[in-house]
Amino acid sequence: MRNLLLTLSLVAVLAPGAAAQAPAPSPPQPAAPPAQPPAAVAPPTVPAVPAALPMAGPTGMVYHAIKADKTAEFEAVMTRLRDLLAVSGNEVRRRQGAGWRVLRQATPLGDGSVLYVSVLDPVVANAEYDVPRLLAEAAPAEAALLYQQFRDAHVQPTVQASNLTIVIAPVAAPAPQP
Repeated sequence: MRNLLLTLSLVAVLAPGAAAQAPAPSPPQPAAPPAQPPAAVAPPTVPAVPAALPMAGPTGMVYHAIKADKTAEFEAVMTRLRDLLAVSGNEVRRRQGAGWRVLRQATPLGDGSVLYVSVLDPVVANAEYDVPRLLAEAAPAEAALLYQQFRDAHVQPTVQASNLTIVIAPVAAPAPQP
């Protein structure tokens, strides 16, 4: 408390004097050298926005818990995304679309919602797999409506994603002996 009172007293005493002081006049400046054309300035670089849902591969899965009465809307959005990726002018996006499958679990989850799994095989390493961002990139005019349908279909606002590596694979059957 004593320190606070001391600080407030100093501020009260010194502040009026500080405000009343006029700045000292500046000394005369020497004549400026002749103007030179400005040097070319490189435009500022825009930092890359990190992917919201990057996959490192080689296989990935994204899990979507979808409201039972919104499965048609979810499937319509994912179908539109598939179609947009297939005709993209971006080779990376076309490769992503070629390896993207959406599966639906046959039985509902305990709360009645429906599980969809996006299987990404092969993954395009470090590419963006966030559905809203891909829609915004591929179809800006439709993106807001598609995103609303996508968001409203989900039970939760987030999805669960997994980067997977094969640890056990089928053994190739030996060729039949004649």
